[in-house]
Amino acid sequence: MAGAVNAARGYWCEVVYGGAGWGRIVLGTLPTPFLGRALRWLRRQAVRIADGLDPDPDTAPSPHGALHKVNTEFQLGDAPAELRAWANDDRSRQAAYDQLRGGTPFALTATDHTGRYVLAAWPVDVPARLDALPAQSTNSHSGHLK
Repeated sequence: MAGAVNAARGYWCEVVYGGAGWGRIVLGTLPTPFLGRALRWLRRQAVRIADGLDPDPDTAPSPHGALHKVNTEFQLGDAPAELRAWANDDRSRQAAYDQLRGGTPFALTATDHTGRYVLAAWPVDVPARLDALPAQSTNSHSGHLK
């Protein structure tokens, strides 16, 4: 069939923050043709955000005594703990892998008093070959795309 575009499955990954009155702030994105890479990236993002929000006083590079543990009994959720729990739970990550492999989007939402952090990935169709991409327009205002 002439002109048909061969497509393969890829994945779009995104990490988003949303807080009261802040709207939607994209903290990072990753397009990839590899499911394993998508989940490894999401795991690293979960750890990065958790460490940024709640550094471990015993291991964080800070002056001695600058950080200390606080009572979390009355907080509205614990986003860093939720993100770390998912990042360290092989079964949860396997479930995300199976979900994405089956064609269903995956999202993890962690919420606390600062806002909501969403780690998401979903399958996308991508051209399998560069020559399958639509031709560039020759009506470009700058002649370099001809």
